[in-house]
This record gives sequence, structure tokens and C-alpha cells, in this order.
Amino acid sequence: MSQRVFFLIAVLSIGTGILGLSGFFQSKHTTAPNISNISYQVAQLKSPIQRGETLSRDNIRYFKLEEKDALKNGILHDTVISHVPGMVAKSNIGEKHFLSPSDFLLPNDPNYLDAVIEDGKSPYALTIDRNEFIGSGISVGDKVDIIILTSDNQNIGKTSGSIYIESFRSLSVSPLFHNVRVLAIDEDEQDILPLTIELSRDQIAKMVIAQRIGIVEVIKSSGNHLVPLGRMHADTHDVLPNFKSVTEIRGQKKAFN
Repeated sequence: MSQRVFFLIAVLSIGTGILGLSGFFQSKHTTAPNISNISYQVAQLKSPIQRGETLSRDNIRYFKLEEKDALKNGILHDTVISHVPGMVAKSNIGEKHFLSPSDFLLPNDPNYLDAVIEDGKSPYALTIDRNEFIGSGISVGDKVDIIILTSDNQNIGKTSGSIYIESFRSLSVSPLFHNVRVLAIDEDEQDILPLTIELSRDQIAKMVIAQRIGIVEVIKSSGNHLVPLGRMHADTHDVLPNFKSVTEIRGQKKAFN
């Protein structure tokens, strides 16, 4: 009887060992779906802009997009739009479009001027001395006012060859243009300020004459509201109220009026 018991115990032990080696008693692992926690930062506009329209920093919104949705839209990494003053849309951009840096043109890009120039207007290169820019600094896309200093007694324009104003008897300042857009600035020059501004054909004709008869100066516009141009006019009498500007010859004597 004892031999049978020992025999059964031996068989059970051998069977248990075989099953153990075969992995029968090993716990079964449940296969969970491969869930990705990866997401990418993406960017869209808060409101649409047109081709050539300046991008405002406040018009960009960032949010996260899951990896699978990002890949469907061709997004492989986080999106960062480095805002540069004057950067404009390369084409019309809607609110649902996922932005990328290639959607925009910077002021130093070759096609920038073609994108930003308005119909009926042309770029005009205007080089002035830095001390002839009045006010704080300007950036591409800013608006400027242009005034001209002239004299009835002397040609003080660039073509005159005069370095000094010989007489201030009939000096006057007059407004030339208001709210002109700056298209490009060459910041590399130290003493001069090369600008590219946007002018209509009529304005270009006036500017050509203005630079030949007077000194053109630039002022950063105070805002979008229109300032009456008459308020930007002054002559010698406004600075020196008692100045005698007109000289008449009466017999052998001079009389001042």
C-alpha cells in the first residue's frame, strides 16, 4: 500500500514539474492597448488675415494637440512662431489653419515688398540723415508723417550743394504726407537712415520735387487718427514773433515790415 502511495506521489511530483517547466502555472499577462501620451504645441490665428497683412503678436493662440491628430496634419514637432516686427502673411490665412513659420514673410525676405505693397502704390527709397528723424524709433510696418523745410530765398534741397542755410528770413515748415507706411529699414548704416516707404504715384511726384527744393524730415505718426495737416505748418514768425522778415528799399533808407 505504501508503495502505491509513494508511486502516486512520485508521478504527481514529476507531472507538476513538467507543467511548471511548460509555464502552465505562470500568470497570464493581459495585453493593454498602446496609449501615447505625446502631444505637440500647435498655433492658430484668433482672427484671419490677408496676404501682406501684418501679423500681430496678440493674434496668435497656442494649444496642445495629441500626437495622432498632429500627425494627420503633418505636424511632427512643437510649433513656435517667432514674432518679428513687420512680418506679414505670405497668403490668406484662416482661423482653422495650423501655422508654421513658412506662412509668413519677414522684412528681409526677397518677396516681402511684393506681398505688402498696396494696389496703386509703389515702394520709394528715401535716405535721410538720422538727425532728420524726429521722435522715437521706427520699425517696419509703422506709419510716419513727412514734413519739409523750405526757404523762399535759397534752395536748401539736396541738389543745391549748400551745406548751410544762409538766411532764415523766409524759412517755413509744411506738411507733405501723413500716415505713410514704412516698408523696409536698413539698420546697418550709422549716420544715415535708408527707408523704403509706400507712396502713390502722385506722392512720388511731390517727393521728387520736395527733395530738390527743401529738407525732408520724418516723424513717427502719433496714431491712426488723422491730425489736421495745417497744425504742422510753421514759419520764422512763429519762432521769432518780433522778427522783421521783409525788407523794403525806400529812397536811401531800409524799412522793415
